[in-house]
Amino acid sequence: MKSIFIKLFYGLKTDPLGTLLRASIYLFKVVMQIIATLYYYLLRLAISIAPVFTLAKLKQKLNPAVQLDYPKRRILLYADSEISIFRARACQKEPETVNWIENQIKPGEVLYDVGANVGAYSLVAASFFDKNITVHAFEPSFSTYYQLARNIVLNQFEGCVYPHLMALADTLGTVVFHYRSLDGGSADHVMDGNTDFDPQKAGLPYHQQLICYGIDDLVSKYDFPVPNHIKVDVDGAENLVLLGASQTLLNKSIKSILVEVRSTDEQWVRDYLGSKGFEVLSRHDRGGGTIWNYIFVRK
Repeated sequence: MKSIFIKLFYGLKTDPLGTLLRASIYLFKVVMQIIATLYYYLLRLAISIAPVFTLAKLKQKLNPAVQLDYPKRRILLYADSEISIFRARACQKEPETVNWIENQIKPGEVLYDVGANVGAYSLVAASFFDKNITVHAFEPSFSTYYQLARNIVLNQFEGCVYPHLMALADTLGTVVFHYRSLDGGSADHVMDGNTDFDPQKAGLPYHQQLICYGIDDLVSKYDFPVPNHIKVDVDGAENLVLLGASQTLLNKSIKSILVEVRSTDEQWVRDYLGSKGFEVLSRHDRGGGTIWNYIFVRK
């Protein structure tokens, strides 16, 4: 609080009009947040005494949505949790991903969105190319997949964005998926063998057994199209996804890859994708110098 007053003091001395404008906007946001909080507790009090039938009907009718912060198109996301609202700031959060979609992908191509979450970037791609694109969006979390599918229907992209409730890694079989949260849009879940702690003893809310595939399996055994572009963001399991695509990555149809990389894995990812015929186009800091978005293109 003290730092705010110091900034206000010096701002009034150097740029009084701009400082007053910014202070007014900040104050308005604070007041609106207070009003929203009070409104929430009043509604919660009223709902607490309502019959179950009333609550069920109310939930069925409530479909709150928030606009994604993509300035070039109007895209809506269902917002039935705080984390869902946070996902609506995806373009501000990762401008390099939006730029990659707009500049590397071409109309009519195929995109794999591995770790799609609620589908923000899949929807950006479908919208930017006016549905002239095929997106396969992979998301293993049942609650987030539900939001992903709803967002596809909400924006009428059923004919070009295909959601898949599955985990992708380096093997074909089953895997235990450990949830950090059951809220749709949440992240940082972990799979067995991909963590330095025991998920069963960590007090996590749910441990779900899932069918797991490699990208090679999808292409060779299940007639998935070879992608032209791949985005991989799976909270630390990116290496497994890349290993599961070892043969597919040799296909010259794949033109670019955007992958989130931990600093401990940087050299491995660069070497591995280099051996598959890719080179680094750009590198973007995603987490204080410990997590990066790498963009690779075919040499």
